[in-house]
Amino acid sequence: MTGNTHQASAQLTRRSFLKATGAVAGVTALAGTGATLAGVAAGEAHAEASAAEQYFHSGCRGNCGSKCHQKVTVRDGKVVKVSAMEYPEGDEGWRRLCVKGQTQPQRQYDPDRVQYPMKRVDGTERGAGQWERISWDEAIGLIAQNMGAALQSGGGTSIGFMSSYASYGVLNGATGGYMSFAYGRFITAVGCTVLGACSDYAQMHVQMLGFGQNGNSADDVVNSKTMICWGGRPDESDVHIWHYVCDAREKGIPLITIDPQYSATAAHSDRYIPIRPGTDGALMLAMINHIAANQLENVDYMRAYTQAPFLVKEDGTFLRMSAFGVEPIEAGINPMTGMPIVLDSPAVFDEADGTVKALEAAQQPAILGTHAAADGASYKTCYQECLDHITEYTAARAAEITGVPEETVVELAEIYAQGGIWNLGYQGLGHHVNSHHNYKNMALLCAQTANYGLPGTAICRNTSPFTGVSNYMPYMYGRVGANVPSMALPDVLETKIWGETPVDLQVLWVMNGNPLCCESGRTELIEAFKKVPFVVVADVSMTDTAMYADVVLPVPHVFEVEDYDSGCPTPYLMYHQKCVDPLYESKSDIDIMRLVAAALQMDAIYADGPTDGDFIKQIVEAETTAPLGVTYEKLASGEMVRSPLSPASHVEMKIGSAEGERLKFYMEAPTPRIVSGQEVADYEKRPYFMPANEAYWENLLRSQYPLMGCSEHTKYHVHSQTAFTPWLRELEPEPVLKINSQDAAERGIAQGDYVRAFNDRGDVVLKALVTDGIMQGVIGIPHGFREDQYVSGHAQNLTSRVMNDFCYNNAYYDFLCEVERYEGSVE
Repeated sequence: MTGNTHQASAQLTRRSFLKATGAVAGVTALAGTGATLAGVAAGEAHAEASAAEQYFHSGCRGNCGSKCHQKVTVRDGKVVKVSAMEYPEGDEGWRRLCVKGQTQPQRQYDPDRVQYPMKRVDGTERGAGQWERISWDEAIGLIAQNMGAALQSGGGTSIGFMSSYASYGVLNGATGGYMSFAYGRFITAVGCTVLGACSDYAQMHVQMLGFGQNGNSADDVVNSKTMICWGGRPDESDVHIWHYVCDAREKGIPLITIDPQYSATAAHSDRYIPIRPGTDGALMLAMINHIAANQLENVDYMRAYTQAPFLVKEDGTFLRMSAFGVEPIEAGINPMTGMPIVLDSPAVFDEADGTVKALEAAQQPAILGTHAAADGASYKTCYQECLDHITEYTAARAAEITGVPEETVVELAEIYAQGGIWNLGYQGLGHHVNSHHNYKNMALLCAQTANYGLPGTAICRNTSPFTGVSNYMPYMYGRVGANVPSMALPDVLETKIWGETPVDLQVLWVMNGNPLCCESGRTELIEAFKKVPFVVVADVSMTDTAMYADVVLPVPHVFEVEDYDSGCPTPYLMYHQKCVDPLYESKSDIDIMRLVAAALQMDAIYADGPTDGDFIKQIVEAETTAPLGVTYEKLASGEMVRSPLSPASHVEMKIGSAEGERLKFYMEAPTPRIVSGQEVADYEKRPYFMPANEAYWENLLRSQYPLMGCSEHTKYHVHSQTAFTPWLRELEPEPVLKINSQDAAERGIAQGDYVRAFNDRGDVVLKALVTDGIMQGVIGIPHGFREDQYVSGHAQNLTSRVMNDFCYNNAYYDFLCEVERYEGSVE
């Protein structure tokens, strides 16, 4: 079958879909055209119960960060309803389900579902939408033929797997680029190239991985003195936190929001502080300096629980007792590496007797100053080393950079110094090229003021508190051939090398994401996709990325497969029971990879897991995880299984006095997320600020493109996964561009006008929302709409591929543009 549409079951254009007057009417109309909803109309989603109903335990698999547990109701073999799972006594507060969860049956029966394997029509251009239906045998044959040829000519690294953050699971989908049985086994057996996600790594690489920081459980927020929403929007995108925030506000705990946009969180705040995009780090450093200059530090906390007293050598590493002839000792085995843990105690200056000694032996470690040691040299404390490099960031200087008044900078610093701060921050601080420094700066600010690890304090939102229940080693059959940030795809295609590893990509397989919709630098990525000889996309729906494939493979909705997600912010493990059989001709990722491996005569890769349950057993009942008492049988039964690693009390201290337990704000040996031969700057060790790459106030490019771009995650999107879910599109029919009323007036733009935002990289046309709820000089476009939902272009056409090579992080907000009225047709 050949045609211009995505497939025979989706005859409506997406633009006309958005024009529908009602979601229910829209869905039933589609059902009448042959867009199969498996007999379930939207109006049946909350029908009365019947004796034929069955109930299953599942959850949202999309990566919004909440991953709510769901009770799925099945009637006559069809999913007809979802509701929030009941939690056991004492944990009832975790029972939540947002509109995205409630509409999962519509997503499952979405007319945009890919229903069968498809091949791009020979001779047509990628992206043109010319498809023909093929059988699974033909699809697997084409894939095996191209993979086999690539392996012969270029070895394992000539096959690349690209993923993002769509559907996590130990069997299907992917975490970290390849972490699942489906893809991890194949990639590491063959030595393929991984093109991993770049989103959110400013925070993940520095705060979570580099410093090992994690926040207290969300229900601890009611123990705080002040909540500060900085880089987050919990009312929209984090339902597991927001109701606890509301509880805290009812107790009289104030909420402050720092954001360029006046969000719904800001509207519910006691105070809103607008700030120029990309300048948060300068504000933090000024606050640190004010606290230090006025001796507002919590000295006892800094001594006992932070790196502040560690002495620093000239090369930037810590002075350790081995320098004075004290032999390091072994203290067990690191379970992650299998290597011995070697302890070489940091040296500190003890003010009690004026000598340098081991950390654990000091009575009163100094946090400031330069101190002489027995070797005749002098050493600064770590805290002093950091302060000496940020002296220029006074409150007055921060006001110039950020647009935050000087007196507000001082007031914020003094609020932090009072302690009891719960930072409701997540990824919003991580979307500029300079963003990863924010997390070092925040760490020092919290170290000064005892705002980490204690009841009522948090440096960030709690994330995946029980990943230790899972043993990931069974994913691996060998090693990854090359680890490449996905945004570097155009560079690898041009140079055919990454670091010192040859990478001649002949096959690109995209799963678990929609990079041509949700990653920055879209125009360059599209051109790169066109240059790859053979592209496969496996997805539930016909995404923007799938449009640029040679072969598209249908995979099931989460309700149609068994799986287990090892990361969840609630105290309960997320197991997905299979609720119904896969719709249409869809096959799970792991079944697809079994077929590919068999076609390449590599059946042994999956031979030890004849059933999916056998693989899940390897994860939760491995030698390292079995003592925790979680079994596959418990999970498969559908009961709510509480993580043995999630304590009954959520307000216990998360810090200690030993070196590895302390709050970190300094890196002795900063290591890039992906090593590619780059040089690591000295400033990566410590708190730092640098202007954004493009979106900074003084940039001369603003004479041509004066507006800074921002985005937002609304409650109606999980990236692009729910882009065409009818009820959600009734609530949020189309993308809008927020623009300040004064900026709009200067451009002759009125409320509801269609506008064109543009720069040298590309453009997008969409409706204007004129508001005073966004700073002058800033525009905002919601994240997650697909190409066909704009009048033309795409929001990511405005963004750049430029990244900091320390963390390789997408810089969604680091762009400038201009906006003008659009005079063309919008039909």
